[in-house]
Amino acid sequence: MTAEKEKALNNKPIVDLGLLSEKYYITDYIQVGNPELRSIAESISAENEEDLIMQVLSFIAKTIEYPLDYRGRPTAARHVKVFKWWNGFYLADQNSEYGWLLPNQTVAIKKGICFDTSCLCTTLLRIRGVKAYTVLGAVLKTRRRRFLGFHAWTEATTSIGQRLVLETTVHPKPAKPVPAEQIYGGKLSITYDPIAWFNEQEYHEDIEKAKLYEETYLYGGA
Repeated sequence: MTAEKEKALNNKPIVDLGLLSEKYYITDYIQVGNPELRSIAESISAENEEDLIMQVLSFIAKTIEYPLDYRGRPTAARHVKVFKWWNGFYLADQNSEYGWLLPNQTVAIKKGICFDTSCLCTTLLRIRGVKAYTVLGAVLKTRRRRFLGFHAWTEATTSIGQRLVLETTVHPKPAKPVPAEQIYGGKLSITYDPIAWFNEQEYHEDIEKAKLYEETYLYGGA
C-alpha cells in the first residue's frame, strides 16, 4: 500500500444491499460501536497481541460457516423471506443476489462470505485496539500471475509494526496469519493483491489498479 498509489476518498463508497433499499457507507461495515460485538470482543481472553489475533480467527472459524448451495459448493446467492401484511402486502420467498452482511448480522445467522467474515474480524480487532483493515483485492496464482478471483481478507499491524494477512474463510480450524510481505510480494504460491482497504475511520483505494481489474476481469471477459 504505497503512498503514491494510495488514495483516501472524502466521499466514501455507498453499498446498496439490494434488499429493502438498504444503503450503507462501506466504513459502516466495521461496527466498533455495536454493543453485542463489543461484548464478544471483550470476552476473548488472550495472553498477548499475537494470541488475541489467533483467538479472534478461532472464534470466526468455529462459529461462522461459508454459505453453500444444495450441492455443497460455495455460493453468493441467498434465499430471502419477504413478509408483507393483509392490506395489499403478502408473504413470499424470493431468490436474490447475496448482499453483504454487517458483522452483527453475520454473528446472528452464523454464515458469511469473505467480505462478511473479514469485516467481523476487523471489527473485533479494532474494538480490542489492534490496527486493522478489511482489504478488498484479487487472488493470483503467483506463477504467471494467473487471476483466480476477487476476495476479501483482514490485514492487521501489530504494535511492533509487523503486518499480517488474516484469512477468515477457513473453517472450522483457522488459518495462521501470514506476513504481508510474503503473500503480497509473490513469495508464496498464491499472491493476494490489495485493491482497496478500510476500517470504521477511513477508506483507501488504488484507483488505477481497481480500474485495470475491472476492465480486464469484470468487463473484458479475460
